Amino acid sequence: MWNPDKYLENLYECIRPKFKFDVRHMDEYNRWKEGLREAFARVLGEFPKHKIDLNPRVLEEREYPDYFLQRVVYDGDVDLPIPAYVLKPKNSAERLPAIVACHGHGYGSKEIVGLKPDGTDNHANPSYQKNFALELVKRGFLVIAPDLLGFGDRRLREDKNKNPNESSCHMISTYLLMLGKTMAGMRVFDIMRTIDYLESRDDVDIQRIGCMGISGGGLVCGFVTALDDRIKAAVISGYTNTFKDSVMSIWHCVDNYVPELVNHAEMPDILGLIAPRPLLIESGSHDPIFPIEAAKKAYEKLKEIYEFLNASDKIDSDFFEGQHEISGAKAYDWLERWLKN
Repeated sequence: MWNPDKYLENLYECIRPKFKFDVRHMDEYNRWKEGLREAFARVLGEFPKHKIDLNPRVLEEREYPDYFLQRVVYDGDVDLPIPAYVLKPKNSAERLPAIVACHGHGYGSKEIVGLKPDGTDNHANPSYQKNFALELVKRGFLVIAPDLLGFGDRRLREDKNKNPNESSCHMISTYLLMLGKTMAGMRVFDIMRTIDYLESRDDVDIQRIGCMGISGGGLVCGFVTALDDRIKAAVISGYTNTFKDSVMSIWHCVDNYVPELVNHAEMPDILGLIAPRPLLIESGSHDPIFPIEAAKKAYEKLKEIYEFLNASDKIDSDFFEGQHEISGAKAYDWLERWLKN
């Protein structure tokens, strides 16, 4: 009788997002894009104004029949190193198109490069993330898979001996929120620094960089591509939706939450900043945390933005029969089409 459900619904309904896409002319579009990007970066917690030296170093190298695997580390910020796996196809003398692979919740970058938590091979029994970094290197991409903050080797010291699938998301996220920062913003900056690292390599074609992410990694992929034009094509899997129908209605990890964000824009508008660069949306028909109908609704809004820019050929969807998982039915061909051909 005294539940607050209606009150919360009214709060959302009363919001008038400042940057809802509703433009008719290019000058309006340019103001929309510039204003939303500035507001979006601000609510994420903003990024360091001065970048420190990357100081990259190689920790480990392995050889497989079709590719080389490196464990590297580079500095994101002071006291914030970023470990990552780099997968490089064999017999590749030229500069390669590169993909930044953003893992979802689980045990970190090892989970998408064919490794178990202890570092031994796991090519035959992948998780919901389907070893998608391995699938990309098989297509001739150089792939880099960083550990996102709070996962894998970037968990807090107190969590190191826990189950590998237990993250440090909650403690780091709430700590950051008290300082006016967000986990989403920190992870976006991680990927920006990862692209800086790719620019420092002599085997990467910096004009052909893509990004692919699943679940929480889909958030990171979508958000960083919205803000960083160095990414030329993207695949967002198991994330595209509306904030109202997903993270505001279904239990999610606290790393999904960005204060004030919906006052500025809903998710399709945020992802619309990617246009007119190529974008593929993957979503499973039975995904329990990113409902398929809301995913389709978000996709229709995205199509409006691409149509306005005469770029309808650069957006596509893979609404597949499945759960919260990678599909890949279109994704790998999509990235090849826009970054290799």
